[in-house]
Amino acid sequence: MVACTTVALGITGVAVPGIADATAKPPASAQVINAATYVALGDSYSSGEGIPGPKPDQWLSTLGVPWSSKDRCDRSALAYPSLVASIENDASNFRFVACSGAVTGSTNDASPYTSGAPSLLLGKRGGEPSQLGALTSDTKIVSVTVGGDDLGFVKVLAACVGLMVQVGPVRHFFSSKAPGASAAKCSSDLAQSKTIATSSPGTVPSLTGALVDTYTKILAAAPNATLYVLNYPQFFSATKVSTFCPLAGAIKLGAASVYLGVSPSQLTDINGLEIDLNSDIAAAVGQVSETLGTSRIEVVDVNGLTTSEGQTCNTKTMSRSIINGVLFSLPNSISTLYSDCLQKSNGLIPNCSGALSAAESNIIAKGSVHPKPAGQALMAKALESAIQETATSAAAARK
Repeated sequence: MVACTTVALGITGVAVPGIADATAKPPASAQVINAATYVALGDSYSSGEGIPGPKPDQWLSTLGVPWSSKDRCDRSALAYPSLVASIENDASNFRFVACSGAVTGSTNDASPYTSGAPSLLLGKRGGEPSQLGALTSDTKIVSVTVGGDDLGFVKVLAACVGLMVQVGPVRHFFSSKAPGASAAKCSSDLAQSKTIATSSPGTVPSLTGALVDTYTKILAAAPNATLYVLNYPQFFSATKVSTFCPLAGAIKLGAASVYLGVSPSQLTDINGLEIDLNSDIAAAVGQVSETLGTSRIEVVDVNGLTTSEGQTCNTKTMSRSIINGVLFSLPNSISTLYSDCLQKSNGLIPNCSGALSAAESNIIAKGSVHPKPAGQALMAKALESAIQETATSAAAARK
């Protein structure tokens, strides 16, 4: 295995946030959180994948909770659940069990993307226990993001990523030519995910059906809690994309600059999949609320907060996004890549994909297409506002 270095390109989000980042907290509502047991469930968007704590290799140790600083679920002290809970400077009423890669695990979900993934419901998959085990009758507040991994978003993106090579003013495009990518696999994975996202709840697989099952079981396991379901931010901005959408800055290989990205049609398809995902979430929340006759479940719209600041497809402006572009790992020997990609080929880059694959590098790194600290702070603000609104409404109803 070739030694690798994770390289973050095309972003200004600091790889290891400073103390200043940790102060970007939502307004306090001590009367709500202090009296409640808050349990944070979900996937990498809830765990804060790609965002370490205020100090290197410091994750939840900042909250004083008994998890290892090298947490395999990628739980971060700067993720939105941590920000909301740390308002009190006391984690005693906070259980953070969100885990990177988590899926619903519902019997309604036969998605090929969920095999072996940590499951909210089933437990023991991927070595993680069921997240539902953290819920009790004492739980008052539950937050969750789930569904993206059921649709295989990361795998779809990896299957579709292509290359743009620029030497001087000349640009060459190679659709779906990054390591592990191909036009056929991209098309197949997109179609497969689209089917799961648009199937009716009564079919298998159906994301809507799996979400209904998941939310219902969460409410049953926490009978006195309100469930706040966060949707997903818009991943990419498709404005003014005519030929290629760069998802990271340039890899410099000699005189050439190599960019990872997707074509405009693929970008539209991936954005459409995210729209379907949020529609499924809204539909499932509505169905559960109606079926159970309860107001203990609601959608927290983070998409509306982050749409205008999502990942752009312009290398000059993407650094201002609150969503990461693609972060990727490269072999340490860039000279070997340069030789294989550019010097040993008859054309400009026909062998570059093979060279990267031969380096045995997982090119899509953790944190890719995930919120930066500023994005997590916005998600925390949205959740905190929803919690405060629920508390205000409950207080008014008691008068």
